[in-house]
Amino acid sequence: MPLQSQDSPLGAFLKALRQEGIERILIGAMAAIEQGAPLMTVDYDFCVRLPEGRYVRLLAIVQRLGGTIRAQTLYELSDGTQVNAVFRPSGLRSFRAEWKECRVANLENVPVRVLPLERVIASKRAASRDKDLAVLPILERTLRLAKHLKRGSPRSKARSRPKK
Repeated sequence: MPLQSQDSPLGAFLKALRQEGIERILIGAMAAIEQGAPLMTVDYDFCVRLPEGRYVRLLAIVQRLGGTIRAQTLYELSDGTQVNAVFRPSGLRSFRAEWKECRVANLENVPVRVLPLERVIASKRAASRDKDLAVLPILERTLRLAKHLKRGSPRSKARSRPKK
């Protein structure tokens, strides 16, 4: 019998959310990191589409997977990975409006919507916590660079032209 790979605790959590029909968007620093921002963070923040009163569904998933409930919306998975469920992130539009703008990336072999860097910046600016304000220059620089690379640098095009 061939060896079967086991899911990481984060992968198992994401698969369980998908199986339960709980839509989620990766937001915060991890979303920025996934788009090239040179940041560090210790947790994964997910905006979840679930009425706040139904957060017990998340608790049940975490407990079923051997994780620990640290707070109503902060969970530690069995390997110590921290996950934060956010119901109403600062500075963001409706879940559906943000969902439409997200691209899909694979996180632990599970497709996950990722909040665009522009929207991560808007959320951090609206939250206005010291830790959020401190990373804004890095995020804005990363966004400028990404846009610059996407459209192509006039200098790089000029360098690539043959000399006459």
